[in-house]
Formats: sequence, structure tokens, C-alpha cells
Amino acid sequence: MARNGIFFGILLALVALLQPWPAIAASPDDKKPSLLKTPSEACQSCHKAIHQQWQKSAHGQPRTLTPLYQALAQSETTCPQCHLPKSEDKEIFKGDGVLPCVTCHTMESVAHGGKSNNTKAMGIALYQLNEKVIQGPNGAWFGAKGAIPPGSTDEELASNPFFHHANPEVFRTTTACLGCHDPQKIGDAKAYPVSCQSCHMPVAGGFADHSTPAGKSPRMVKRGTVLSLQAKQNGKELTIQVTMTNLLPHPFPNAGPFSMGLLRLTLLDARGETLWENVEKQNMDKDPKAVFALTTADDLGHPAPPKPMTTIPAKDSRLKPGETRSVNYTMQQPAVAVVRAELIVLPLAPGWLEKLPENQRELPKGLLAAKSEVKLPDGTGGANP
Repeated sequence: MARNGIFFGILLALVALLQPWPAIAASPDDKKPSLLKTPSEACQSCHKAIHQQWQKSAHGQPRTLTPLYQALAQSETTCPQCHLPKSEDKEIFKGDGVLPCVTCHTMESVAHGGKSNNTKAMGIALYQLNEKVIQGPNGAWFGAKGAIPPGSTDEELASNPFFHHANPEVFRTTTACLGCHDPQKIGDAKAYPVSCQSCHMPVAGGFADHSTPAGKSPRMVKRGTVLSLQAKQNGKELTIQVTMTNLLPHPFPNAGPFSMGLLRLTLLDARGETLWENVEKQNMDKDPKAVFALTTADDLGHPAPPKPMTTIPAKDSRLKPGETRSVNYTMQQPAVAVVRAELIVLPLAPGWLEKLPENQRELPKGLLAAKSEVKLPDGTGGANP
């Protein structure tokens, strides 16, 4: 009897295995189209104010149409990883450098724990993307529960038709930014003491500022440094000390090798006429200690974008985070009445002009970061902290 029971049980099991199993239903998320096919215009219906800010930001502008990008992209294959992510999808990513909302708001985590197997990876290639669920710093109520969407200009309560996943580990830390802006440090929790968003996307009106002011914003540039000036006349000898402190958690200036900081020192006589300047427009390298820049070059020594995941830049004279640096001058200038010091940020370093067409090689206007003046009464000297 026992044998018959065992045989009968095995037979039932075989019959069950031969029966067709019901198909496993796909989850609702699996049926959704990829978020990477969602245009930014679809987001403004709920986030109108954010969309307006984004349109005016560097992320919302067609940056790859600029002459410099066009010139560099011909020889540098890594530029598109930040400037043209997912460029193969021509429906949404038009190839003009505008970064749609979904470029950032699909980033779920850092791929490979921040250590990419591809040492040439940059930008969005360093992230694990979630193409089905919107990612953000705080998430949002889903369904019929009323809520005012962040960045909405409508005061009425709205019903949110999309689930927004709260992902503060990415969107409230430097993780969201470093893939493009400092890929060498992505995955390093100690790389920066504060998040980039604290300054570049501050919360105002209940949502993060998506205009992302940075190194081309005059008000942002003026927040970065403190400058003090001391000058003393002893007979015909003039001694000057300029002291600069970087208040930022990153180098000053911080647009990679493309921008440059410049200390311009000017001596004026009693009539306000210029007696001497330490630098000239056509010769920025006349005073090397007054130049603050990250310099990267190709094998021939010509200016070139930094290679992905570069660990040792060719030369870095920028002010380090929190650094205080003094620059000293001693000269024979008996007729000086006023000493003026200006710390200026050039959005484009002069070395890059040779990459542009000849009719577009005009140096952009610099942004004033800090300044100070000292008046020397009767040649006795003075100080202005």
C-alpha cells in the first residue's frame, strides 16, 4: 500500500508539471513608456515655476551650438557624455545641449558603486537610471490626495497622477552633480563638506531653485572670496600685499580648465591716471602668480579638455577650498597715490580663443569677485583690510 501511495504521489506531481501555468501579469510600471521619452514641456503643467527657472538656466540652454563646443567636439569623444546624454533618442534629446528634466530625475543611484569599469565613463553613464519612476529629493503624494506640486504657480490643490520616489541620498547630496561636474570624486562621501545644492539650488518658496546660478552669475561670483590689500610707501620703494581667502568648498574658480581667475593690480597717480598694471589684456601670463587656473593640455601642449577620470591635472594654481593666499610686490614707484586690487573671473580663459573662428576670438567680459583700494596720503602708505 505504501508503495502504491508513493507512486500515486509522483504521478500527480508529473501531471501538475505538464499543466500550462497561467502567465505572470506584468507590473503596472513595466507597461509604462520610458521616462526618457518624456519632454520637459510635460512637466510644466504641474511645475510651472520650476520649468521657467530651468529654461533660463545653463541646463535649459542649447549649449552645444556654441563655437567652442563645436570646435572641441570634433576631436573629443567624451564631451557628449555630459552635454548630449542619451543623444541617440532624437525624439526628446535634440542634440543641442538642452538637458531635459528626465536627464536628472531618472537617476536612481551611482552605477558600480561609483567605480565605473569603464574609465572613460562620465556624466549620465555613471548612474543607474530608473526609466519608470520619477526620482527627486522629497517625493510627492500620489493619487487623489490633494497637494500643491513643488514649483507650481497654481494655488488650488492638485491631484498628482505620477508617483515621485523620494531619493534624498542622490538629490540632496553631491551625488546628483558629480557625474558631470567632478566625476573623479563620485562615490566619495567625503569629497565635499556641503552639498552643491546648498548654494547652486537653494530652497526658496518651498522648492529648489532650478536656475542653478554658478560661475557666470555676478552675485554668485561675489560670494566666493575675501580680498584684503595692504600698501606702504617708503621713499621711492612701494611694497604691496594682497591676501585672498577662498570661502568655497571647491576650488576658485571652478569651471574646470575653461575659466580663469585673475588678480589685477593697478597703480594710479593723484589725477587717477594709470601708472602701472601687473597684467595686460594681450598678455595674461605677464604675472603668473596673479593667475588662478586649472590648465590641461594635449600631448603637444595645446589647451585641451581634461580626460575622463583624470587624477593628476597638468597644472592647478586655483585657490583650494578654504585656502588663504598672499601675493607680494615690491617696486620703485614714487608717484603712486592709489593702489587698487581686483579679483576677476574670466568665463573663458584666453588660451581657448585659438580654438574659435578668427572672427569670434574676443575675450568675454570678466566678472568682479572682490576688490579693494588703498590711498597713500603724501606717500606715507596705508592699509585697507
